[in-house]
Amino acid sequence: MSAAFQIILAAVLIAVAVNFILTAGKNERVPALSAGQDFTVRYPRVFVWLAVVFFCFLSCVLLLLLIWHAFDWTGVILLSILAACGVYVLLLALVWRIKVFSEYVMTYNIFGRKRQVYFKDIRHVTVTRRLFLMETAAKTYRFSAGIVYREAFLVRLRENHVDIARFL
Repeated sequence: MSAAFQIILAAVLIAVAVNFILTAGKNERVPALSAGQDFTVRYPRVFVWLAVVFFCFLSCVLLLLLIWHAFDWTGVILLSILAACGVYVLLLALVWRIKVFSEYVMTYNIFGRKRQVYFKDIRHVTVTRRLFLMETAAKTYRFSAGIVYREAFLVRLRENHVDIARFL
């Protein structure tokens, strides 16, 4: 194949992947909550699709390296670093969550470890345009502000008299 054809094919595949991810991000379907109902705060499902497309890209690069016999240590190290980043995004989407109950929250980190935090133990919550900080006596939780049910979580925190600062 000629180099121009390969470049055009790569550009078309990248455009299709970007369009797919943006469409998946816009069509996030979350059920409406009723007052007092328990819910789960999580990252949007677009993270799963982003990880799937990313791992497809890594698989294609690995196949091309194997076919062209250009497999050296720098390629292995680069693919390992990229795969670790992809695994992190996938774990954020699938494992990380905060289950919100009436008296407490249950946090799950990316390794599945859970902690129970009562609302009275939450000292302060800071919300910026991109970041959500929740300070407790034991730990400071830091996560993206683009989570699902963010406003419902803030309402539940406000109902339980947690100090909230917003910088939007």
